[in-house]
Amino acid sequence: MFPPKIIGIIGNLGRMATNIIAPLFNEAGYEVIGSDIKNPQGLTNREVVEKADIVYFSILPMANVAPAMHELISYAKPETLWLHGTSIQNPAKGPIIPVLLDKELVDRQTDVGFLHFMVSPMVRSLRGQSIVYGFPRPLIKPAWEEWLINLLMQKRPLLLKHHPEFHDELTTSSQVIPQVMALVASQLWKERKFSFSDVLQTAGPPCWLQSYGVLRNLSQEDIVAAIVINHPNTRDVVKKAIEILQFIEKACTEGKEETISEMAKRGIKIVSDTEFDKIRQATDWHVRLEGDMRGGALGFTFSTEQNKIGLLTKVLRIFDEEGLNKTSCMAQEIPGGGCIFYIGVKVGLNDPRVRAASSRVVNELGGKIAVAQ
Repeated sequence: MFPPKIIGIIGNLGRMATNIIAPLFNEAGYEVIGSDIKNPQGLTNREVVEKADIVYFSILPMANVAPAMHELISYAKPETLWLHGTSIQNPAKGPIIPVLLDKELVDRQTDVGFLHFMVSPMVRSLRGQSIVYGFPRPLIKPAWEEWLINLLMQKRPLLLKHHPEFHDELTTSSQVIPQVMALVASQLWKERKFSFSDVLQTAGPPCWLQSYGVLRNLSQEDIVAAIVINHPNTRDVVKKAIEILQFIEKACTEGKEETISEMAKRGIKIVSDTEFDKIRQATDWHVRLEGDMRGGALGFTFSTEQNKIGLLTKVLRIFDEEGLNKTSCMAQEIPGGGCIFYIGVKVGLNDPRVRAASSRVVNELGGKIAVAQ
């Protein structure tokens, strides 16, 4: 039915469904229903499919997505849209695309596609986040795509359209390779004699940033396991990684520094010079920010009601009036509409002026001290 009124989520008690999918449709004014094996007293998958105008499949394990969709085909409501949010279009244990291309879905005038939010369930805002969508066959009702774009763009994401199989090629580089790297790096760190906490204390900001990325990747252990095991390209990636490591080992054995230097130069060329300049500028900013924050910083949180235009200016004015030179400042909206400010200062945090500025921010503007490094 178009335009849609009821959105159905298969797997509606999962974290992605709870934190990302359901809020997206609820905030847009749609009725959202759902089913989940964790709630046997609730609606069944069949009831959701028969009632909903759009059905979104948010299921783990990934191997269960294709069978779950397949068994519901005969109940598909005519002229509806089926979407799935699985990270992989064709998991090794259960390819999804063949199910989406099933002739009965075409006969029932049911459109199909994928809508992959490239975020973790902990991310509450879609602003600036990547969302990839696509359709394995031409839409029977082309208006679905315009509707989907209009819905998503209200959140100001980076919206990309790709064919499902090309999507798996993209996620090889954006998910599989970083996750395999994270697994290898963490196991290598464990083999060293010093604790990694000691390493982070002595290393510089570039190492901190790289390490944060590795550790954050590993914190989603179930997702990492699902993607690494099920992605159709994982085995090729691992085989190629072994070849590369053997090449590096040979260069080290032979003492050929120029080989490693040339390898690094070639590696940078995977992006254009213009792109690399932007990456370097962004990285340099993060490196300076990390150093400034560790060198002495304060953090203040403000509620939704306190987060008004001009708030940051007032906070910085207080620091100016107390004679405090600032090294870095970062302001960020947090889930719920509040905000947090991080302000690095050149003097030590025990300086009387720092204590005076902090007290004034709390007393005059209502903020709460969040960070004191």
